[in-house]
Amino acid sequence: MRNNILAITLAATCLLTGTACDDNKEEFLNEFSTILSFRNCDEIAVEVYNTGENGEYNLIVNKSGSQLGATTSASIEIMDEVLLEIYNQQYGKEYKIYPSECYQFNGEKKVTFGPDDTYQTRNVTLVTDKILESNKLDNNYVVPFMLQSSPDSINAERKYVFLKPTVIVPTVSFEKTGYSLNTISDASQENETTLSLPAIFSTENKWDFDCTLETDEELLNKYNEQNGVDYALLPVAAYSMSNNGKISFTAGSNSSNMEITVKRDQLDYGNYVLPLKMTDCSSPYFEVNADKSTCLFGISYVPDESKLHQVTLSRGMTTIYPNAEVEGSIDDMYDGNPDTYYHSAYGSYPALPHYIDLKLNEAHTALMFEYQVRHNNNNGAPRRISIFGSMNGSDFSKIMTITNGLPTAAKGTYKSPVLVGKEFKHVRIQVEDTAAGNSFALAELKLHVN
Repeated sequence: MRNNILAITLAATCLLTGTACDDNKEEFLNEFSTILSFRNCDEIAVEVYNTGENGEYNLIVNKSGSQLGATTSASIEIMDEVLLEIYNQQYGKEYKIYPSECYQFNGEKKVTFGPDDTYQTRNVTLVTDKILESNKLDNNYVVPFMLQSSPDSINAERKYVFLKPTVIVPTVSFEKTGYSLNTISDASQENETTLSLPAIFSTENKWDFDCTLETDEELLNKYNEQNGVDYALLPVAAYSMSNNGKISFTAGSNSSNMEITVKRDQLDYGNYVLPLKMTDCSSPYFEVNADKSTCLFGISYVPDESKLHQVTLSRGMTTIYPNAEVEGSIDDMYDGNPDTYYHSAYGSYPALPHYIDLKLNEAHTALMFEYQVRHNNNNGAPRRISIFGSMNGSDFSKIMTITNGLPTAAKGTYKSPVLVGKEFKHVRIQVEDTAAGNSFALAELKLHVN
């Protein structure tokens, strides 16, 4: 019986229609002398940040109608569980009231308007840590407000506010995750090279704090296994990290760099990786973004390009898979004429990857290659190339996969960086993706070795 009475009372006094709230508060109101309403109503999503500080929200009550110079008042009340349950039943909601320790209403519940007042505000403090605890238990919690007890009219469509705060936990992460390549050469007389590893903070930063980095060799082991490479762990004696292995953020800056200094005299030519994991923050409120917490900081130590020489390529030292000349010839890649080209087999089988194997007379550890896309079509332009090396022509190890900087236009030219690997007498240039999808075409190909 009590619930029925409350339901009738609620319906009669509120005149709820279920119409969504807009900010056009003057619409439909001018026939009334004075009318009050929440400027923003219904469910309001509020983002608060878990930074050790509470969130704030300002409730705004508008006075409108034809008699703006009138004096009036109303009361902002928090709905009790009975009224909220009636509202839920009428509108298919499942709202629950946050525990009282999750929020604080600041100021007088009564809002009074003088002749010159068109709006009044009341502040609500949102207790971030308590809200976070409640949200972990249920995502239907709200702080429900209602406008009532006015001598004038209250807009039935704009008399409810349901604050629904979401607690955002700020995170720290590497700017780039996964493998990142840094190439250093012996061209400089300086033994040490300093490289930057950037990290970012997810929101406006008002604090000073540190993030700790640790090396994790297992990250490198997994990368080698998954990518078919054999990169070496960067020796401890070959590098140093700034700030004792911590990235320091300062208030006002959302990014920071770890400076990594590499010593060339502690390295042989080759590919090295410093596998890093961001473990924790000095602030108890911030978290490390688990999806962006690791970085494989690659160091490729290579001889200067000036120490390489060009190989005279010929048909006799070339093997191609699939072994067919369906358009153009192998010689067309080496003739110095950009208007001739070799096209790999473009039938439906075998599919990419297709490759070119080049047999060398001597063993080498470094190479650089160049090519030009065919002059009259770009469908066969490589979009992904892997380079392999082998001593016996049968057992190949991957040196590098290249996807960035490859030309896609007809007549486009490409020059690779200097690449290093284990000793090799055979080089495999493997095209793994093109626009054609089933073949590649090259007008010219050049190879340089140390």
